[in-house]
Amino acid sequence: MALGKKSFQSLKAKRYNEGDVRHTPQWVIDIKQEETDELDFGKWWTIYRVPTNLIEVQKNAFIPKIISIGPFYYRDVRYKVMEEHKKRFLFLLLGYESKDQGGDFGGYNLIELDSIVSLMNALEKRTRECYSEKFINISSDDFVRMMVMDGCFIIELLRLYHEFCTSDNRQKVVDDPIFTTRWMLRALQRDLMMIQNQLPFFVLQELYSLITSNPRKSFEVDNISLIDLTMNFFDPLLPKDETVNVDLDPNPEEYRHLLHLFRKSFILSVKRRKPLEVPRTGSTVKKPIFHSQLRTQSTRVKQDSHFIQSVTELMEAGVTFLEKSENSNVDMFDVEYNNGVLKIPTLFIDDNTVPLFLNFIAYEQCDKDATPYFTNHFMFFDRLVNSIRDVEVLHRTGIIHHVFGSEKRVAAFINKLCREIVYNVDNCHLSEQMKGVNGYYKAYYANKWYVWGTRLVRDYFSSPWTVLSLLAAVILLLFTAGQTFFALYAYYKPPKGT
Repeated sequence: MALGKKSFQSLKAKRYNEGDVRHTPQWVIDIKQEETDELDFGKWWTIYRVPTNLIEVQKNAFIPKIISIGPFYYRDVRYKVMEEHKKRFLFLLLGYESKDQGGDFGGYNLIELDSIVSLMNALEKRTRECYSEKFINISSDDFVRMMVMDGCFIIELLRLYHEFCTSDNRQKVVDDPIFTTRWMLRALQRDLMMIQNQLPFFVLQELYSLITSNPRKSFEVDNISLIDLTMNFFDPLLPKDETVNVDLDPNPEEYRHLLHLFRKSFILSVKRRKPLEVPRTGSTVKKPIFHSQLRTQSTRVKQDSHFIQSVTELMEAGVTFLEKSENSNVDMFDVEYNNGVLKIPTLFIDDNTVPLFLNFIAYEQCDKDATPYFTNHFMFFDRLVNSIRDVEVLHRTGIIHHVFGSEKRVAAFINKLCREIVYNVDNCHLSEQMKGVNGYYKAYYANKWYVWGTRLVRDYFSSPWTVLSLLAAVILLLFTAGQTFFALYAYYKPPKGT
């Protein structure tokens, strides 16, 4: 009986093994046939899909409102209206005149469309490699068409905007619907600063070089670099000192896309003060390991030094918060600490800056080569803001300017954002400032007499009214003590003769 059972099990196992051989799953066959050299290991990725956790912070900061650029939202019906504008801008770029301007769309061509298509065909493979997804559902012809339409629209938009801002004769530009519709330009500026709505910068640069090789008659904008045109277009998104020129690298190869270029204009000054080394792609420099079991004592010390208290707690310890007015419109990262005084440039939180900051942070979170300046800066504010009271203090001192309507929304936004981002304590441009603040805070609580003295000054000498109340209380106490003294004195030593 046992032998028969064993034989049955052996026969059953053999049958299953034979079945495995005969019916190999298709996915196993596909993996075996996959060419390793065709796999995309992310070496050239520069444009990413935003992680879901960041989208949940503020969804409308990452989803375009009116225009789709690149493959992420290709053929999305929400942006169908702008396709007509893209086609119209393509005609303008090719040199056709509209009927309203005396032409019939049969005017002279500054450049042949076939030349643009040929250029984009040559760049297709390199362009696809820049995206974190393959987009196999978009055919080669459709992808090249997308590059032509989107790239030409961006180039012509930047050129017309520069002409609109600098030329005395704006009649031709002003007549364009994109410039006459008040909300449209600002919406385009916001949409073109979204990480999922980008074309590689080399595509735009190659296209711009081809176009400017056939300059438009009396069109001086063709003598201006694409970098300058980009900065001119996006500058209104964030308050800046217009009298200060940003010394950007003129080499177009330094920039990955429009978002990357505009972000670099903010971090140049802080990089000059204290460059933070981040290994580039292919570097042999080893990056720090962040496994919890491999953290050293020095790493824990660094974490402690970067964990600063809230505004309310620091003020209780005697730290003074001031707006750093000098250079605040030039360098938003220029936080300064000196002997209990923390000076912070103004942080603008509004409908323009919030999407911009969030996309900067999303790029830093996704790209291994991006130094996390904006991530660190918002983590710094997250440490300072724990309550509505903290935001009220920063708003009153001019450090935070917001249009959210309430300090509660500002605090909730900062705290929610920073719960969703990864923070690297070994790579922070505010390390020295936070160490100084922590040292001051710890020294304050190390001396009890100093703590009591500071609380006395805070509670009773913080305003003229508290000083007057204290003086009144002291005088009343003195009168009461005097009255009691004389009453007791008269009782124990009554006057003679009574």
